[in-house]
Amino acid sequence: MSAADHDLVTQSLAAERAGDAARALELHASVPALNLRSRHNVLLAQLAALGTELPDWLWARWIAYQAVRCEDPDAETGKMQRLALKYAIETFHEDQLADCHANGGDPIRVVSWVAAESWLFHQLLLHEMGGLERFVDEQATGRLAAHAALARSWVGAPLGGYLVGPSLPGGRLRVEDLCGDSWAEVLDLGTRDAAGDGGWVIGRLVPSGVDDLLMFDTAPMAVPERVARDVAVAPKPWLRLKEALDEGRLVERAFMRTDYELVTDVPSIELLRIGTPPADLERVTGQLRAGRDEIPRAAFRILRRAADGVTDRVEAPRVAAAVLQPAALADARRLLAREGAYDVWARWAALVHEPARGLLLELAYASRAAG
Repeated sequence: MSAADHDLVTQSLAAERAGDAARALELHASVPALNLRSRHNVLLAQLAALGTELPDWLWARWIAYQAVRCEDPDAETGKMQRLALKYAIETFHEDQLADCHANGGDPIRVVSWVAAESWLFHQLLLHEMGGLERFVDEQATGRLAAHAALARSWVGAPLGGYLVGPSLPGGRLRVEDLCGDSWAEVLDLGTRDAAGDGGWVIGRLVPSGVDDLLMFDTAPMAVPERVARDVAVAPKPWLRLKEALDEGRLVERAFMRTDYELVTDVPSIELLRIGTPPADLERVTGQLRAGRDEIPRAAFRILRRAADGVTDRVEAPRVAAAVLQPAALADARRLLAREGAYDVWARWAALVHEPARGLLLELAYASRAAG
């Protein structure tokens, strides 16, 4: 990149750290060398489309996301990030580095891959090594700093093992804490889709800022039941994870997430699966891999089914994830905000939380106006 491009990247980072997603997106998109289809660009576009009236939990997730991306060489957060990255690669992802060397590959690619996608690295940096608190103290400015209180309350949250139960009315989810054998209701952002078929997960429950509900700081990681139970009761859960990896009960590649999500816990690829007719799924997946942006199209199909009343109410977190896709929402405003649809959209809005609730209500009001 040219010196001018580096300056634009610096300005974009500064805008993010001030809580201005729209400005950060504008600057990021103006750098020719950057991939406009990157996950980072997608996340910025989602945030920018929501404006500045974000729920506190989304501000906190955005802060955590920025902390794992902070590579500033002269900042304490950047130094901590590099230490955590080195430790994560040597402890959990050493096989990837060994394979890279054996095949004559570029180890920088492994480092970049782990930094971008490793759930293990992100959790180590943010919580065990204090990266979340350090970033807030050192880097957050403007609106981001003004909305940092909830993120601070997440500091010190323990890693635990859980069983994800059924969704409940009002955007709630039943979750069992395997350490205390107790059930609680938590904020439901689509965690069932992150939990796998068994529902056994590891993660951190933190304050959500919505009533007295807890939530997962990021979508939890699906694991076998034994691992979830071991982590739940272990005084040193990271040692248990390392043992499970060494014994082959876990595969480190399973901790790599291509679909890092902020506004939902429903992976984008899940929207593609549920929003595409089974007969078309192989073809559409191939088109996605070839570079066609199929996720918004699948999200719109989910919204169309919701508008037609053919989607079960337990699918509300997926409808919420779909309406948070900016292109799908734009199509829904144009095609699905129609006469007689007010009650349908209002009922969906009552089943989810902000910011999806507000967008679904917008469709409801637009439908009333269309009548």
